[in-house]
Amino acid sequence: MNISILKTKIKNKIWYFIRDYFYYQRVVDSPIVQNINNNCNPNQKKAIICYMTNCYFINFENTKIVRTQPFEIMKIVNILSGLGFGIDIIGCNDVKALEVIKCKNYDLIFGFGENFYQLTNLQPSAISILFMTENHPEFSYQEERKRLDYFYARHKKHIPIFRSGNYYKIKHLEKRYTQIITLSETEPLKNQYDNPYTIFPTGIINPNFVFQNKYHYASRKHFLWLGYNGAIHKGLDLLIDVFSQRQDINLHICGLQDSDRKILKIPKRENIFEYGHVDIKSGIFLEVIEICSFSILPSCSEGCATSITTSMLHGLIPVVIKDTGFNRLGDNAIFLNDYKIDYLDAKLTELASYNPDKLKLLSKKVYDFAHQNFSISKFEDNFKTIILDILKVYA
Repeated sequence: MNISILKTKIKNKIWYFIRDYFYYQRVVDSPIVQNINNNCNPNQKKAIICYMTNCYFINFENTKIVRTQPFEIMKIVNILSGLGFGIDIIGCNDVKALEVIKCKNYDLIFGFGENFYQLTNLQPSAISILFMTENHPEFSYQEERKRLDYFYARHKKHIPIFRSGNYYKIKHLEKRYTQIITLSETEPLKNQYDNPYTIFPTGIINPNFVFQNKYHYASRKHFLWLGYNGAIHKGLDLLIDVFSQRQDINLHICGLQDSDRKILKIPKRENIFEYGHVDIKSGIFLEVIEICSFSILPSCSEGCATSITTSMLHGLIPVVIKDTGFNRLGDNAIFLNDYKIDYLDAKLTELASYNPDKLKLLSKKVYDFAHQNFSISKFEDNFKTIILDILKVYA
């Protein structure tokens, strides 16, 4: 008997006896979803999405959703279904999944990651749409390296590249796809694409939030850093260094991961508040955003981070670095021109002294802009318009 067949038989036998011990793990985890909207017509158009599959294994009734991607993916699927496609979804970097679906021929390949890259090479005649949820990887690598070098210069700790290159590698962007849709800056893409498509991500809304004018005279001295992993990439180390040397301004930190906490070693100070993971739909989050006027994210590279869209949906004024993924916010954001400590220190002094009446007007402007642009319905409308435009030219 062939060795590989024998191994498969043994694995199947073992799995038969142990699979019920992992039942709940099986329910919420699969790298492949196949045959969505399959109409049993052998000539039906087929699309594959290289992104995330977990939204099809989540019980939304009893699960706290902390990311916006599941809802965005389901809207993408709904739109492609409405256009008549039968759809498969695979994890963007789970290359083993390619073995399962590589015998299929696709009319449309959408997404990113190693699977997207390999599939577009295997099926060059398919319409390929690269979905950029981050900034260009070359820019991201370069800027993250600068931040890590600057961190070492200040704290004598070597930290490896963490965020850049996980989903978008430079080789992925060296080839040209049929089209590209980005959540981030278009400028780095214009060497290959005359008119890259842009779309805003969505944000999470606390259902109990009611916009009202806050006392900006006090809240202008309070800044929220809302993030997840990769705290140095997202500039939290810079803020800690500034706020730890001052007493007149306050930093509120939500979402910091344990691994980043060990690296940063946040000092215990009366003007630095660290909350750990905070559910956006919780009362604690409402308390924090009521205290703050600003949401600050001096990140080196983003795809218009959902921490900022979420903050803006609750009226917080975004403070972000120019050219790092937020330029399309225009005059609805306050842009930083540098990330060095002296510059940030001076800029924070300026913001903490900002006219409260002007902050009141800007906060309402930000809130209105966010609700016009960051809702899931707006994402759906924009994505449908883009896909129809692409298919009109290339289908």
